[in-house]
Amino acid sequence: MIFSLAAACADDGGPPPGCERPALDAGWLAPYLADALGELAAAPRSTFEEREAARAILVRRLAAMGFSPEQQLYPGGINVHAAIPATEPAARLVVVGAHFDTVAASPGASDNASGVAAVLAVARYLADVPCRAVDVEVALFDQEEAGLFGSRAFAASLDPARVRAVHTIDQVAWDADGDRRFELELPTPALEAEWRAAAAAVGAQLQVTSTTGTDHASFRDLGLPAVGLTEEFVGGDTSPLRHTPGDTAASVAPYLDYLALASKLIAYVVTEEVAP
Repeated sequence: MIFSLAAACADDGGPPPGCERPALDAGWLAPYLADALGELAAAPRSTFEEREAARAILVRRLAAMGFSPEQQLYPGGINVHAAIPATEPAARLVVVGAHFDTVAASPGASDNASGVAAVLAVARYLADVPCRAVDVEVALFDQEEAGLFGSRAFAASLDPARVRAVHTIDQVAWDADGDRRFELELPTPALEAEWRAAAAAVGAQLQVTSTTGTDHASFRDLGLPAVGLTEEFVGGDTSPLRHTPGDTAASVAPYLDYLALASKLIAYVVTEEVAP
């Protein structure tokens, strides 16, 4: 499926002159996702030392896109985040994030190197968007597996009045039945409408669930408009290797097209939110 975001916008009046957005079917996407997922899932990310090595990878990858990554220290852990500022004065903020830690002894390819790789890909898309009317924070959360500690610390650091939307990604690399379906966790009505429009545009399927046990809950608990995206965790088409040593890059390799679809889906939603 050849999908041009600029073409889709043109059907609705189009972006302002000079603000044409890049096509989502980018040649760099598939190799970038495979490389990012493989690098992150080369080792577990459970102990502080393991997570420190992962943070170095994230900082390097964000810096390579031209961003200035920062580390947010909180008791017990450290988040990595980077601002993608609007190209005009902006009052609103969009957050897109994923947790990078794992349980002990698991390399966590699906859970959650896949979500991190997708978020990094969205950051790369946004770097090529010439006109952005909303600030974006790309956030990689520590210690989700220990109790959402990283995302809770990050959520508490935000100004609620500025937050337009929060999107968190957790496990998007398993689609054994090939139905291109994702689960949308507890969206607000407005966010559900945005995601459904994006799914129709990129050829994905969506099922709304009431799943609460991942990072979007940290933001929802503070009254912020937040939603989570995952593979079919409730529907049963999810990695059977989650939280095991078998959750390797090789185990999710057959589903890299699904991970690419997730990345395009998220990029569509976020790019539409930041459009002038």
